[in-house]
Amino acid sequence: MQELVYEKDGMVVTDSLTLAAAFEKGHDKVLRDIRNIKCSEAFKNEHFAEFVYKNKQGREMPMYYLTYEGFVFVAMSYTGSRAAELKEDFILNFGNRVKQLASSQPDMKHLEATYTDAITIKSDKQRVIQVAVRNRVYEQYGHISDSARRKYFALMYQQIRKEFGVLSYRDLREKDFQRALNFIDKSTLQIITSQ
Repeated sequence: MQELVYEKDGMVVTDSLTLAAAFEKGHDKVLRDIRNIKCSEAFKNEHFAEFVYKNKQGREMPMYYLTYEGFVFVAMSYTGSRAAELKEDFILNFGNRVKQLASSQPDMKHLEATYTDAITIKSDKQRVIQVAVRNRVYEQYGHISDSARRKYFALMYQQIRKEFGVLSYRDLREKDFQRALNFIDKSTLQIITSQ
């Protein structure tokens, strides 16, 4: 017999063809049982997905994928000692496959911690950095001409690159954003020039 349950699109499922074969029922009867289920539309939409498959003659025929909950809902109506044995097998298989799938998925917290250093600030925070730099330069050198002030902007961005080890303020890491704002706020810009 084929696998009772399997993975499809990151979910553990079974299908109406598998149910028909396992419970030794005609597939048309299983389709009828699924279509006649008395449950809410929301439940039906979440746990039963209708698809088509090609039969041996190459004709497209209807079938359903079922989640664990969908399977339980349909299988509850099947009776007899063989049905009880199959229900138990299906339930155990679903549980085991879900555990396998969960254990094969990477631990998202571990991944998040690993890649935190790689996450850079987005455009809205880049703009906040630009405004902070502008405000700091104008605070210290608002009295000089725009052309003379450019070198102070360049110096501020150079100090940011050096302090945070980046090629551009746009490459600042998300985790360093607040520290960068504090750094800008406390920076003292001094260029020795003859004005």
